[in-house]
Amino acid sequence: MSIIINADDFGKSEKVNQAILECFCKRYVDRTTLMVNMPYAEEAVQLAKENHFFDKVGLHLNLTDGKPLTEAIGRNPLFCDEKGQFHAQFHQQLKYRLYMSDSDIRQIQEELIAQIQRYLGYGATLRHVDSHHHVHTDIPVLKALEPLLKKYEIKSIRIGRNLFHKESLGNRFYKRYYNSRLGALHVDVTDYFGSYVDYVKYFEALGTKKTAFCKNHSIEIMVHPMYNEQEILVDTVTPMNEKYMEIMNDCREKQI
Repeated sequence: MSIIINADDFGKSEKVNQAILECFCKRYVDRTTLMVNMPYAEEAVQLAKENHFFDKVGLHLNLTDGKPLTEAIGRNPLFCDEKGQFHAQFHQQLKYRLYMSDSDIRQIQEELIAQIQRYLGYGATLRHVDSHHHVHTDIPVLKALEPLLKKYEIKSIRIGRNLFHKESLGNRFYKRYYNSRLGALHVDVTDYFGSYVDYVKYFEALGTKKTAFCKNHSIEIMVHPMYNEQEILVDTVTPMNEKYMEIMNDCREKQI
């Protein structure tokens, strides 16, 4: 049905902003998602407006990097350090990815509300959400987010990563459960989601079935544009050059 290339981390830094801008200018990406709590979020919004891709900007919910927008979660050691900065430790522990107290979930929800309101306050219209380090796929975060999707008329959300080549059976079952739960929330989702590396490995395994797969499924590919030490545009470490985009566009050009 379609392939969407999304640039994550818009607003994270000046360099990332410039890398994502270059990707839009070269038509390497279809949309991006904004980290509204980061220092360069305002600059990112201005760049998007000046370069006519503001309608392609979604929200990159963030509970793991930078300073939160709300005070309560900033004082909670489960989420933040003594300076009130996100430390991401909860997301690295399985028990907290599956269960948190009601008070912790309320603090998450307050922070998500603040980030959604700031995003909408910029005048953004895409109303798509995903998250930094995929925290929205954690059950407590999803519990906090679910009622907000309808309240703020969120149109689409990123599914759990399922464009895998090799993954543990437990992870596969969890993501199937999570994605089926999203399917009941009346928001748009793609059939598949993964990284560029996932995409390449998955389609290598498909072989001659690749074209048919592209025609019959919607796919989201996340990329992380930045510049390396040589000032070369990369997706984390993979150069975003003609060969890179040729591989991407092989399925992208077959949209129906």
